[in-house]
Amino acid sequence: MTMKYKTIFFLSLLAISTLFSPATINAHPHVYVDASLTFVVDETGLVSVKQNWLFDEIFSQAIMGDLDLTPEILATPEGQESIKNGAFAYLANYDYFTLIESGGKRLPITTEDFKASINEGRFSYDFTVPIHLPFDQIKKFRTAIFDKDYYSDVLLMKDAIKFEITGTAEVKHVVRQAKDHTYWQFIVPEAVHISFANVPGAMSDLPVADLAEDEAPGPIQKVLAYVRNIQKRLTVKLNGFGMDIKDDPFGPALWMFLALSFLYGVVHAVGPGHGKTVVCSYFLSNPGSLFSGALMGNVITFVHMGSAAAAVGITYMIFSTGMGGFTEASRALQPASYALLFLMGLFLAIKAIRDVIKGGLLVETSCPIHHDEVARAQHIKHVLTVSFITGLVPCPGAAVILAFSIGLNILWAGMLAILVMAIGMGLTTTLFAWAAVAARGMTLKLSGTNKKFFNYMYAGLSICGASAIALFGAVLFMGSNVWH
Repeated sequence: MTMKYKTIFFLSLLAISTLFSPATINAHPHVYVDASLTFVVDETGLVSVKQNWLFDEIFSQAIMGDLDLTPEILATPEGQESIKNGAFAYLANYDYFTLIESGGKRLPITTEDFKASINEGRFSYDFTVPIHLPFDQIKKFRTAIFDKDYYSDVLLMKDAIKFEITGTAEVKHVVRQAKDHTYWQFIVPEAVHISFANVPGAMSDLPVADLAEDEAPGPIQKVLAYVRNIQKRLTVKLNGFGMDIKDDPFGPALWMFLALSFLYGVVHAVGPGHGKTVVCSYFLSNPGSLFSGALMGNVITFVHMGSAAAAVGITYMIFSTGMGGFTEASRALQPASYALLFLMGLFLAIKAIRDVIKGGLLVETSCPIHHDEVARAQHIKHVLTVSFITGLVPCPGAAVILAFSIGLNILWAGMLAILVMAIGMGLTTTLFAWAAVAARGMTLKLSGTNKKFFNYMYAGLSICGASAIALFGAVLFMGSNVWH
């Protein structure tokens, strides 16, 4: 195989793997949680696991403002009940993001002793997961805390793992990556493996995998971890500047708030998201240009952010609540958007197959792609339709920012922040679109001297890209709340 055809083969393989990789169908994290665990052990076995969740500053302000709570009200029984019913009980549908396994079997998760509090400006949950597992039934025990939908980024605080032991039990633990529970292909939760023995000196069943191999993240994991850390630091800064805007609306804090919102949008869009998947799939299956790539990247982003702003803003004006309106709008729009995305992908796939059958795709010129001509011939209507459908799902991050600004009575600043954040996200998404346009153009250009090979490559990219959009829509629809 010559170098030229090796390059074509590599680009084709890259395109197909990008289309069908499960890592591309996912969500960005919008809430950041530091999770601390305490294991309670007595003479009979493992009694329970106490959990403490410490939320990021932006979400803390947002949830307090949305439920109209103050630290004083939160401390009352009524305040606790409000938080429990309004922001905690629904997590039962997701097992409270808690995985507990023993002997290879997953244990059912229930909670008790729930309490919410404010810790240095950050919202906190304390609750207990009862287990009551005797020593003789504990084997290969592990616990992990993670949100597989990745709306919440949960960080296990390894240095805060504690044990409350009564009696003579011996406990050993080690933290390992739970690679068998990897979600979105590159996000690997960490699990606490524990060996329990009521007789000192008993043999441990802790995993003995090589630490260097187990804990060494891959390059994509490193990038995602770096992006996550930047976003967490930005939320701290945004919270501080937001508080300053409340006291000095048009001071320097406003401009820093907007500048960091733009940066947050740029960084945030680097992480996983189905919008970039659709953008790449579309321009791998259809001719594109710098103009059409930028158009799709920005329309998706602005519709994504705008739908959240509309949901939060309208319900706030009518019902004096923000996140509740967002939740209801998201519940309705998500399955509808995903179903429309499937239908649009199906339409494009059928169109491509029909063109192949009629011979249209197999008689394309083998001349190099000229982007100016493509731009003039581009079906802008299709670009706009796909963009609108893809971006229709409201952005939880935008909802959190707006709920945060509502709580501080600076809704106008929150709206401005959403605008500049959308510009930042649109910039990043546009770069992904341009990369797909360039990849398609390069693949076809390299195959241009062989007309037959060019035609089949052109047809293959068109059908695979359109089919991928339909597949993504179907998978997202099947995983949406319409089935829960």
